[in-house]
Amino acid sequence: MIGDVLDGRYELVERLGQGGFGVVWRAFDSRMRRPVAVKVINHHGEDQQKAALRFVREACAAGNLSHPHIVTVHDLGEGELGGRTVTYLVMELITGRTLTSVLRDGPPGPERSVRWGRQICSALAAAHDAGMVHRDIKPENIMVTEAGTVKVLDFGIAQLDIGAGGLTTTGTVVGSPAYMAPERWTGGRVDGRADLYAFGCVLVELCTGVRPFSGDSTPVLMYQHLNAPPPALDPAEFGLPADLAGLVTELLAKDPEHRPADARTVERRLADLEGEGPSGKPVAEVPAVEVPVAEASPAVEVPAVEVPAEQPGFGPVVVLVPPVPVFPPPVMLGPVPVLPPPVVFAPGVFAPGVLPPLTTPPSAAPHAPVRAALSERRSAAHRAATPEEAAALLHAVAQEALAALGPADRETLAAWRDFAWFLSRTGDLDGAIRLLSTVAEDLRVALGPSDPDTLTARYHLLRCIGESGETVSAMRRLAELLPELHTVWGPHDPRVFQARHDLAAYTAERGDLEGAVLQLRTLLPELVAVLGEQHPLTVHAWQDLAARQQRLAAAPAGRPKPGKRPRMHPAEALALIRRVLAWEFASEKEADACLDALERGTGIKQIGEWILAAPDHVTAEDLVEEIYGP
Repeated sequence: MIGDVLDGRYELVERLGQGGFGVVWRAFDSRMRRPVAVKVINHHGEDQQKAALRFVREACAAGNLSHPHIVTVHDLGEGELGGRTVTYLVMELITGRTLTSVLRDGPPGPERSVRWGRQICSALAAAHDAGMVHRDIKPENIMVTEAGTVKVLDFGIAQLDIGAGGLTTTGTVVGSPAYMAPERWTGGRVDGRADLYAFGCVLVELCTGVRPFSGDSTPVLMYQHLNAPPPALDPAEFGLPADLAGLVTELLAKDPEHRPADARTVERRLADLEGEGPSGKPVAEVPAVEVPVAEASPAVEVPAVEVPAEQPGFGPVVVLVPPVPVFPPPVMLGPVPVLPPPVVFAPGVFAPGVLPPLTTPPSAAPHAPVRAALSERRSAAHRAATPEEAAALLHAVAQEALAALGPADRETLAAWRDFAWFLSRTGDLDGAIRLLSTVAEDLRVALGPSDPDTLTARYHLLRCIGESGETVSAMRRLAELLPELHTVWGPHDPRVFQARHDLAAYTAERGDLEGAVLQLRTLLPELVAVLGEQHPLTVHAWQDLAARQQRLAAAPAGRPKPGKRPRMHPAEALALIRRVLAWEFASEKEADACLDALERGTGIKQIGEWILAAPDHVTAEDLVEEIYGP
């Protein structure tokens, strides 16, 4: 009901619509002070409750793909609403129109069709790289925002790509018949190329206003997708780039082997075709589409919060978060905590003008002037007055770098990394963690695991995880990363000192005050010798050491006796927790047996709910350490 509050945080404001799994509401997040969309899923019995939880976890996994053209998932929870138990999914709120609505007014024009097609492929590429297949690409699941960009919605039926066919466990085909690839109908192996086929259908509809197959019943559509060749696309008739017809033919190939290899390949080919007419010559610029707010559905509204500016300890990362068109002017809300951080970090220790180099020298290339200009603007954004302003500037730089240099260029990746860091400084830790997870992996693939920019992204990611409250996960990652930082940056680099200080903070947060004091006593002489007594890092280390020594002195004499240890061996618990996280069960009975064994072996009641509620960046190893200790 309107006015109800979920989890003491999400106030339901307006009902937006209803689907097979529940109701979608416009809501207000009182903690982050922003409007959101909340999908509420009712439970009807234990089996349906578990099915709903698995469904939502899949949606969260897809939402974990921080990308400018994928709707961001902020939160997942379970609570009471109207006396009923519900599972809810919190997403960014998007204002605009579905592509279905836009197409009712006719084709949007060749330039926008190609541009929107490229953006859809960019979203699919990110999902496929993470092993996810959308399975229901269609105009209804694509939003055109007021800024004139597209966002792919409803990864809720997406499943991790494990080679399964198009049938669910009950034999039901998941998807929309007008856009389903042939292998979806036959129950064959489904991978990202099925999404490319569906995208080919959408691209034809974007360019011509009609679907490639228009049967009036499901059996007719099935026959057409399996047997009928798609109608030939005449570029001259619709003012399209000359090579687009060939790309559409490849996308709609009956055999997946004859389609393009992946979505990123299609994205690059569409990028090459942008701005070309039927002859291959550039066409006149088309004004950005104006999208009236006709359909209530999810829009990116980033709340402006006055937060003290903080420069990144070092660089930031890659793509994919809600587009940040223009940040509204800051609103004075008084001190707003960024989620109660269990670990208090020292503020940025580098003056704006003396940040250490974030990247190695760019390779000599025709794009050198463009790269240099973007790098200068990226550095200037670090000196913005507020994190909100810096994030807005960096988002613009990242988008331009993406268009000019490509997604795998060092400057593009560095701009997205920097954007993610400043996004975390605005208080959006969830969004920053999602983005940094993607960017760190993209940097590893593009530049290598030991590249300074890759290490920087990994460090930013674990700091954000630590600030979000997942101390064990951050501590494990930092323990793995520190030797690499030491090797690449050197033992006396201020960033290595900061990382060691962070590790002491995590150690204290885990309750090991003696360990934290020992680490700080080892660190301080090096800080004094290298940076001096007045350096901010030295001062903060002294303060932390004094505070923890006082807490240690005030602690009761003697160490408390450890509680009863779990009976199950940690390795056995790890294997079972991994199964629960992946939900690798053939039946509910098998799942219940696994959860019962975990409860008996660890002594933790309802351990399954605890495991499934863990954020996606928390690993099975992290959960085992939570149970058994370091």
